[in-house]
Amino acid sequence: MRYPEYEELLAESRPGTAAYTPHTQTDLLKEDVDIERLLTGAQNQEQGRIEAELGQIESRLQDRKELHDESVAELEDAVRVEKDRLQRLQHPFSAEDRVTSQKRRIRELEQQLQEIQRAYWQDCEQLQRERRRLQRELTELSDTDLSLFF
Repeated sequence: MRYPEYEELLAESRPGTAAYTPHTQTDLLKEDVDIERLLTGAQNQEQGRIEAELGQIESRLQDRKELHDESVAELEDAVRVEKDRLQRLQHPFSAEDRVTSQKRRIRELEQQLQEIQRAYWQDCEQLQRERRRLQRELTELSDTDLSLFF
């Protein structure tokens, strides 16, 4: 497979070809200015990327909290309803199997509630670790003094 653009660039860079132009001292100074501008631009772009990721993490943390609060409220309501049913079932003439079944249903709902709490905690911990990593990167990036390179 041939790449004409690449071959042209390669030919231009070879001494002794008609397209080759050696760099002068002034060209190199202009390139230094361009390099500094490119490095600064790259640093700003990286900083913007990190800040955007931090914003996304904050948004995801907020979304997770809202969903978690909704899920917990629903399950707590369901547990409360099932406990009320259990109390109504617990009288001397109730069938023992219905009471046992109701108790099992309450235990299942409470386990679901614990699982939701655990999953939320783990998810938040992961997102907070990622946020701390990005904040360290941002600090390192802002502490980098590009003027030392010039």
